[in-house]
Amino acid sequence: MFTVTHHASIDAPPAEVFSFLDDPRNHVKITPGLVDVTDVTALPEGGKRADYRYKLAGVTLAGSVEDVDRSPGSRLVQRLSGAIDGTISYDLDGDDGSTELHYEAEYSLPDTVIETVLAPIAEAYNRREAEATVENLKTFMEN
Repeated sequence: MFTVTHHASIDAPPAEVFSFLDDPRNHVKITPGLVDVTDVTALPEGGKRADYRYKLAGVTLAGSVEDVDRSPGSRLVQRLSGAIDGTISYDLDGDDGSTELHYEAEYSLPDTVIETVLAPIAEAYNRREAEATVENLKTFMEN
């Protein structure tokens, strides 16, 4: 499980920031790895559900996102399921002119994704370690 937090001051009212975040299609504009958001549907109790595709280190991951807690103008919590499981929380505070945004994402990646992304890094690391071990042995033995 990974947790990422970030805070930002935004020169826009909380209601405006919430309105932007409340449309899942807008997240493609602000989330670098997000490829697309499709099949946006309104939930009976408020909020939305959508499918997404996300690209991580060349691997495309698909899943869905669903609003699970929302207080217009102050809080939006989304649950991710599929290739990435977790939650993303947006807490907004402020007045008519500015918003203090606290972002927190807790998520886990499936083992297959971790293996796909990290395997090449581990392989290169182990290759360098092996070369260094042999070179160090050579140096030690020759001196």
